[in-house]
Amino acid sequence: MNLNQTLLTSIEKILSDKLSTIYYDKTFPSVVYGVNDDGTYRIVREGHLYTVPNGLGIPLKLAQSVWVTIPGGNKNLKDMYISAIRGTQK
Repeated sequence: MNLNQTLLTSIEKILSDKLSTIYYDKTFPSVVYGVNDDGTYRIVREGHLYTVPNGLGIPLKLAQSVWVTIPGGNKNLKDMYISAIRGTQK
């Protein structure tokens, strides 16, 4: 049993190291909390307010559910933008 655990731990470490070098877009759900005068929107991510541009080209409303994308992963928070409107629940 100890050999199996050691093998799994080694595989997990190798995968974690490889995944940390791969940059990919991350998309998360959010809500529009405010509209700025310059046409950007305020959204919340992990309890913090961020100002982001709207990549849709259509106006959004307060409290509207949206998807926000971070290109290249978490290292580029300044590049995140609203990428889609989330579906409405019935």
